[in-house]
Amino acid sequence: MNPSNHDLVSDYITAVSEGDFERLAELVHPDASFGGTVAAEAEGAEAFVQGFRNLRPITVRCDVRKVIVEGSHASVLYDFVTDTNAGSVLCAEFLTIEDDLIRSSTLLLDWRHWPDVIDELRSRMAQHTQPA
Repeated sequence: MNPSNHDLVSDYITAVSEGDFERLAELVHPDASFGGTVAAEAEGAEAFVQGFRNLRPITVRCDVRKVIVEGSHASVLYDFVTDTNAGSVLCAEFLTIEDDLIRSSTLLLDWRHWPDVIDELRSRMAQHTQPA
């Protein structure tokens, strides 16, 4: 028996929130696409999951506000909680489901706080790559 689309979306956002990239990869369609208010769109499951891996150094969790599922379409409204000075960033993902997997995501986020998050992420990545 296949999980309901609501269960799929819940599992998806839980995997994102917990940084469970193995599970996330299982939930994403091989030809998945990720776009919206992002620096670069991602095509394919590996690139889709990698986008969330890239954010993990600043991710604390996702606090879900609302999940709406209508057939093969879903929307998730959540606070993307970071450990940066920006704190939480309000996000909405509009998902398409195909073959019981997440086929596409369009992300919309609160741009008032996102640049601070990205600046901190870049700073941490630069510190991590500098020789000791």
